[in-house]
Amino acid sequence: MWWVLWDHVIANKDVKTVRDAYEALNQGDIERALAALDEQAEWCEHSDLPEAGLYRGRDAIRTFLESFLESWEDFTQETEDVLAGEACVLILLRSRSRGKGSGIEVEAQYAHLWTMQDGRGVRVDAYFDRDEALGAMKSGAARQG
Repeated sequence: MWWVLWDHVIANKDVKTVRDAYEALNQGDIERALAALDEQAEWCEHSDLPEAGLYRGRDAIRTFLESFLESWEDFTQETEDVLAGEACVLILLRSRSRGKGSGIEVEAQYAHLWTMQDGRGVRVDAYFDRDEALGAMKSGAARQG
């Protein structure tokens, strides 16, 4: 029975790690957000997203995030829900942003599925379709790479 409790403690720490990373991004602190990721982490923006591609390592992920955030005058992400699974965390997000130059306001809902190892994200899969993200979490697809 103690192993169930231990798994719950780890899941709660993973959820806190992921939540803290998004809070850091909302404050413009990319370095603190990146600290939640393993040095060799992968970030996968799936093909239905504008910045589709696979970014390997913290440096590549930093470059991707900086480039993405430069497009926006204002950008915030609100956590709508968080689900902890076996070695993963699914975070459902809503972003509100205003385009730099255009001033166009954009609101979007999406999901990020974090695969966790030793308290850090080793892979983040970004999904525009939240149901697809939930399905990936349930099937363990994120943990298989």
